[in-house]
Amino acid sequence: MALQTRLLLLLSLWILPSGSKAEQDPTRYIGTRRQLLVDDFVISEQQNVQRELGTVTRLNQGKPIFTDGKFYGTVVFDQGRFKMWWRKPEKQGFGYAESSDGIHFKKIADVRGINFAGDYTLSVTIHQRELFPAYRYMAAYDAPGMAAGIAHSADGIHWTPYNDGKPVTHRAADTYNQITWDPYDATFRLFTRTDFGTPGGDGEIRGVRSMTNPNPRAHPTDWKPVRNWIFDREGEKEFLRRQIYALTDWIHHDVHFALMTVYEWPGDTSEGPADLVKRHEKDVMNYYIGTSRDGDSWDLDWVYAGKPFLPRGPDGSFDKDMILPASSIVTHRDRHWIYYSGANERHGTPEVSFPRESFIGVATLPLDRFIGLATTGEETGRIVTRPFPLLGNRLQLNVAAPEGSILVEVLNAAGEPLPGFSGRTSRPSRQLDELRYQPRWKEKTLASLKGQTIRLRFTLQKATLYSFQVLR
Repeated sequence: MALQTRLLLLLSLWILPSGSKAEQDPTRYIGTRRQLLVDDFVISEQQNVQRELGTVTRLNQGKPIFTDGKFYGTVVFDQGRFKMWWRKPEKQGFGYAESSDGIHFKKIADVRGINFAGDYTLSVTIHQRELFPAYRYMAAYDAPGMAAGIAHSADGIHWTPYNDGKPVTHRAADTYNQITWDPYDATFRLFTRTDFGTPGGDGEIRGVRSMTNPNPRAHPTDWKPVRNWIFDREGEKEFLRRQIYALTDWIHHDVHFALMTVYEWPGDTSEGPADLVKRHEKDVMNYYIGTSRDGDSWDLDWVYAGKPFLPRGPDGSFDKDMILPASSIVTHRDRHWIYYSGANERHGTPEVSFPRESFIGVATLPLDRFIGLATTGEETGRIVTRPFPLLGNRLQLNVAAPEGSILVEVLNAAGEPLPGFSGRTSRPSRQLDELRYQPRWKEKTLASLKGQTIRLRFTLQKATLYSFQVLR
């Protein structure tokens, strides 16, 4: 087995670029990869634009799609079907279900082989490059001692724990534990909850820790700490306003997305007794996203702006007071499927307990429209990229301008217009809303510039640009 382990690691490494993505020059990194405009990684200039969250739409008329369990759990699309692992009621372990349409799930089996403890959590990752079937599925879970355990499986149902079923971390891992493969940095990442003491030593502050291990199969306990953190931008008392309850890392087009459960106004039950109809605003949980290029340094601006990725439901809804994301997001048929667990009452405290119901729902988002650069009002917006070598022949945009327009110009490395690709020779595109729009120029094709170092300049009127990609 040791030889197989070494072979797997070598085969994973040989196709990867060297060095951390965050350490590389973005101008060399663009290539033909899709560039999500969630940050300024590939942008040098911007004017009259601001970042906006995409609009998430609930399916099934906002009603639950699954009422026999809740998350912590996972949904993936694999082998032509949706696969779901959900937490059964009353801490009775986890179940496994499948669906052809992503809404109607059929229970298949109970999860076997894992000795759950504590809060009963489970997240599942499929390692697509795994050569040995017995290790294709990987899971992190709540092991005895309120610590993280990891396991592997060939079918997602029958599991074999690593480390003889003993924890692979120390205490404080009773919300989401997640193991995921980071293909760019060629390492596994493990995220768990951790605790920080309050300044007076009379309680806990919930935090998140992250660790790396390039080969947990051979060394399941050899996790190197990366960072422990809490919300503290607003000072040491911020824990009274918000705490990070759970975080998982979903990697998409080389961007790390933190799927966060944020506990807001924790322990503040001043809005009164249990009420399964009224939507509460304190002692609640919201679903936010953050982004990162290294899986560690998270942009938390959406949290501080008070803009959840999937807002809680209205009065009377099953998800009016708490939302807990699935551990990952599903991408299927040009949409992202956002599974979550919703609850119709607050979190509560050891002294105040709220009866509540928790079910599973789903929402969707158009492909790659998590965060876009949008114009502000009637003003013309401009975005200029960093210079990069042109390695392809065509340009593809994800852009929404149903009542506006976008103009794409090509500049040289110094930012000067190139003949045939700027000014009057460029064609503004109007009233479009496309995931794969390919701009054209009047006199030349982009292929004529192949091999040169260029910049792109986007001029927007009432438009939002989400991504661009150079195609071969």
